[in-house]
Amino acid sequence: MEEKSVVLRDKRKIVLEDDNDILISLISGDKIIHAFHVSCPPGGYGGGMLLLSPSEQYLLFSFYSGESEEACMIFRIHASCLESVHASGYLQGEGASYVFSDSEEFLYQALPVSVGPWYEEDAETDENENLYFKFCEINILNIKSKTVERHYVHVFLSDDWEEDTWEEPPRLTEITDNRSLCMAMPWGREELGLPLDDVVIFRPGERKKS
Repeated sequence: MEEKSVVLRDKRKIVLEDDNDILISLISGDKIIHAFHVSCPPGGYGGGMLLLSPSEQYLLFSFYSGESEEACMIFRIHASCLESVHASGYLQGEGASYVFSDSEEFLYQALPVSVGPWYEEDAETDENENLYFKFCEINILNIKSKTVERHYVHVFLSDDWEEDTWEEPPRLTEITDNRSLCMAMPWGREELGLPLDDVVIFRPGERKKS
């Protein structure tokens, strides 16, 4: 479900209106304190959602084109306005999820390549002839420096694999003590130690050699 509004601890609200223009408003009581107009992205706009950082210092506006592309904007929340501090372009993928680091220095994004189905004939082969999919990216944005680290998730096929098994997209759930990144995967919960490897490998079930 797409969150179109969030409520701050001081009772102010931030509301996304995107039926026509794309407008993000900071509201106190019945009064609009500040309204930020977002230009329609060149790739089009299919919808979006809002997410607060735990301390409510930042607001994330995540949106998609409707053509398997995802992007986001980050705002710093002030007393009387929203300040844009980062805007990404569209990246190929769909069903992105996000989590802020404990310090809110970093924003983590899991960006699935697809939501399936995953057909065996589309799988890639490693040097040992094992089949795998490039399942998703994990992108880490340093909010202050605006730099991004990209990591890639490879999932190896198991013997009981079926193409509809992984239709539930991976989802970031939390960061624990800045030491591990937790993900809800189609086959269950996974916990990844930080910092991440360049390529993260999952083997939900070992595939027997023929």
